[in-house]
Amino acid sequence: MLNIGLVSYLNTAPLIWGLEKRASWQIFEGHPTELNFNLASGKLDMALISSFEYALNAEKYLLLPDISISATGRVGSVILFTRLPFEKLSSQEIVLTRASATSVALLKLLLEDFCALRPVYRTGTYEESLKSSAYLAIGDEALVLRGRNNFIESHDLAALWMEHTRLPFVFAVFAIRKEAWQSKRKEIIAFARELYFSRAKGAAALCQIASSCQRLTTLGKDECLVYLKGIEYDLSGLKQEALRVFFRHLARRREIPRLPELKFVELT
Repeated sequence: MLNIGLVSYLNTAPLIWGLEKRASWQIFEGHPTELNFNLASGKLDMALISSFEYALNAEKYLLLPDISISATGRVGSVILFTRLPFEKLSSQEIVLTRASATSVALLKLLLEDFCALRPVYRTGTYEESLKSSAYLAIGDEALVLRGRNNFIESHDLAALWMEHTRLPFVFAVFAIRKEAWQSKRKEIIAFARELYFSRAKGAAALCQIASSCQRLTTLGKDECLVYLKGIEYDLSGLKQEALRVFFRHLARRREIPRLPELKFVELT
């Protein structure tokens, strides 16, 4: 049995839209931090994990070619909500979601290195951030908070990254444990083929997906459609370069022990 982890957010819907159940695999859903832990600990054979987790434990993993959760410019669901002007965040408390290591690392890089700001960070929930100056939200929570009026500004992290680097940003990659690749290669190849087909079906059905998913958020159908059109699922050469640039920053900041290589499985 192949144990597979998938993120349970709206932004993955087009990727897994056409994915059918098979007796040879089992799907587990969770938020990025859960999937990171379960893949690293061996509870999963392969999973859609944060790019930060891959950088941290790259020696354990191989990558599924041409699969990511990424954005070229605004992503819409990784947002810093602020109660002060952005430029006044130095020495102010920012509450960070527990759900994404990549988004937290990206935020600190953007604020500290690119914008010369020095906030104070604390991990917590939105409710715990009500007396703080800012809150970092991701996924469906960020989509919900976009409709609230108790912030004076919101800043899309992928858009800020592109503004400073002229590159897209890769939030998640599909990683495979090396021992799973050795012992379950046929099953992984079969799943990969189904996943690529599912992605193609999802891309052709965005309007249908937006109609069915709007009940999960505060967004209307048209807003869901705009949001989904901003999410990308490839891992092209430019996306790979963007990952390497991000990893170089992480290594320079000593947030990861070494600069990882991008190592892919061969599906032929």
